[in-house]
Amino acid sequence: MNVEKRIHEGHKEWERASKTGINIPKIFGKYQYIYSSSKGRISLINFERGLYADNWEIFCQEGDLLDDVERFSNKKSAEDRIKELI
Repeated sequence: MNVEKRIHEGHKEWERASKTGINIPKIFGKYQYIYSSSKGRISLINFERGLYADNWEIFCQEGDLLDDVERFSNKKSAEDRIKELI
């Protein structure tokens, strides 16, 4: 399993808006984690604003690993689920 850590596009958009004086709420955490193997790719993100009771979300980007998003209360639980799938 490979893990890539990158800056989330939603966070980049929030930074650009902030620099121009536009005040929008920061929803996404700074980073997005991409977990990949020969089975597929899963994205893990964090919601900072508490849009959901469970602030960590996984989503299958490639492969047939999940039917929908799954949400977790902490990063470790989300990563444990990813390890089961990948």
